[in-house]
Amino acid sequence: MKNILGAAIFAAAIGFSGTAHASFIEATYGNTVTVATAEGNVVQSYYFDEDGGFSLSGADGATATGTWEMQGEEICVTVGDDVSCNPTPDVGVGESWDLTTDDGNVLTISIVAGR
Repeated sequence: MKNILGAAIFAAAIGFSGTAHASFIEATYGNTVTVATAEGNVVQSYYFDEDGGFSLSGADGATATGTWEMQGEEICVTVGDDVSCNPTPDVGVGESWDLTTDDGNVLTISIVAGR
């Protein structure tokens, strides 16, 4: 899960507006953040909670839990000893954005209504 957390969901290569962090994290509560391949296959689903916890599940059945916290305009997610901090996007429920990972894969991240 370490490489997905670092490379997939909150890519540092994307620039975002200054007040986006509050609306982004609030949009995730009670909803699902999905990570999909260029072919449209969802490979991970993230579930953020208002209490600072989150869980994720992979298409392969793997699961993990961790914590998140806002640090300025960045969200920092922690699973075990692995921490990844990245800017937050200015998106809401029903919206998606693409990102390219360090290894050249294009992923689509979406906030989907419901869990």
